[in-house]
Amino acid sequence: MANQPNKYSEIPLLPHSFRYAGYLLVTLSFGAAYLYYFGGRPPFFEVPVFAVVTSYAETRWFVFAQTNALDEMAIIFALMGLIAIGFSRDKNENEQLYSSRVKAIYYAAYLTTALWILLYLTIFGWPVIPVSAGVFVFFLIIYILVFRLLVAIERVKEIDHLNNNLNTEERHEK
Repeated sequence: MANQPNKYSEIPLLPHSFRYAGYLLVTLSFGAAYLYYFGGRPPFFEVPVFAVVTSYAETRWFVFAQTNALDEMAIIFALMGLIAIGFSRDKNENEQLYSSRVKAIYYAAYLTTALWILLYLTIFGWPVIPVSAGVFVFFLIIYILVFRLLVAIERVKEIDHLNNNLNTEERHEK
């Protein structure tokens, strides 16, 4: 029985140190987005890329196209960073964290679904496509926030429990 792995050890979490890389990637995503939208799109980032489909002046399939890569860098850095932040192992992974992770995934799925339905009922035409893509970013952010909130609530409960035990011990000593 002692060698039996706990169910939370079977979750394919990233190493704890990836969380720090995640924060760096999210920061870089803000920098790339800033340069793209407000920084004049520096020509250094104009690169040829292989595109399955590109649709600007004309729609072309399976071509190499010239594009400014800053917007792609911003979203890729943001997604990779949020995944690293949300799915990195905590220093002391335990049963309570496992339970909080599972609850957070469910709450994030419920909230994201509600948002997606609301957006789908209020946004029409082609804008629904990029907005739908953004919903995944919302899911990751909600998961991270709910998970951290659940962890904080459990820590407060732990502290209250310890304080109650100390108070009880003090009363018994008197």
